[in-house]
Amino acid sequence: MRKGTAEMEVRGCRARVSLDLDGSGKVNLQSGSAFLDHMLHAFSRTASLDLEAQAGAGFFRLEALGAALGGALSEALLDRSGIRRYGSAAVPMDEALAEVALDFSGRPYLVFAAEFQGRRIGDLETQDIRPFLEAVCVGARLTLHVRCYGENDHHKAESIFKALGFAVKQAVTREGSGVPSTKGVI
Repeated sequence: MRKGTAEMEVRGCRARVSLDLDGSGKVNLQSGSAFLDHMLHAFSRTASLDLEAQAGAGFFRLEALGAALGGALSEALLDRSGIRRYGSAAVPMDEALAEVALDFSGRPYLVFAAEFQGRRIGDLETQDIRPFLEAVCVGARLTLHVRCYGENDHHKAESIFKALGFAVKQAVTREGSGVPSTKGVI
């Protein structure tokens, strides 16, 4: 049973996430942003995990939601024993291509090489995507590299979230029984 739940608060904004790493992509999403719900649904389906996410109102709700998502991932992985640890994926979406590589290393770090042309995609500020992913990294204690190019902002964002899902699915795949580290601990 690889399930995790986390509730986080960032500057007065609260969010709660529950997930099942061995799910099938079922979602119940109430992030406060229809576009982010769409992205989280794409992430959940490609990661093959069940995801429930709720965020209250407020300026920092997306950071709280990212931290809660990361925290739920971390809880579901416990000491990270028996997982592959590393994952990577490249996802094309028409003219856009996102490449994601990650390591459930215990060391949170984000490298984000993606630019958006517009201020918004639907009801989501494009400048909020990076802080959301940074919060996921901190909550999950993972290193994440994202590289993306393309013309259509919607395609770029969706390819990023789908690639993240595929990379997470690969990294949390059960492989052996020990902690995947030369140090014996993550």
